[in-house]
Amino acid sequence: MAIDNTPPRLRLIITIAVIVVITLVSLEFVFKSYFAFMTDEAKLEKTAPKTALLAQIQAERESFGGAKLPIDQAMSQIARGTRPELIDPKPSDDLAALTGWNKMPKQTPNPPPGPNDIRGGIPATTDAGVLATGDAGAITDGGAAMTDARATTTTTTDAGTKPAHP
Repeated sequence: MAIDNTPPRLRLIITIAVIVVITLVSLEFVFKSYFAFMTDEAKLEKTAPKTALLAQIQAERESFGGAKLPIDQAMSQIARGTRPELIDPKPSDDLAALTGWNKMPKQTPNPPPGPNDIRGGIPATTDAGVLATGDAGAITDGGAAMTDARATTTTTTDAGTKPAHP
């Protein structure tokens, strides 16, 4: 059997231990100073005057004051309930939004038909093919007997025929 009788390498062990201790102490110093620096910077950022923001707010106030109608006068007019014609809502005649994206255009839709619109020679009809009338008279429903509130007689019609009005 072989036995190792060499003395332990104490000098190497002590050297490595000293290097580890010095490294840990220096890293502690680096980390503490870094976090102290970042904490101070965050506090300063939160408490420092915001010159860019204040300059922007001042520029906005100047532009509001130099408008045709200053903002305080416009707010008082709205509070009184008067609306100048400049901001009065009006329906738009622009059909550009209805045509869609210019890469995939759609046909501009036709305006909605009126109550007595006749398209292509075919008259507009109501229920069961009965021609629509301009008045609010008796409504027919496929041969059912109907009574008009203003009429004194009962009207009976058949599907597809025009009711007879006296």
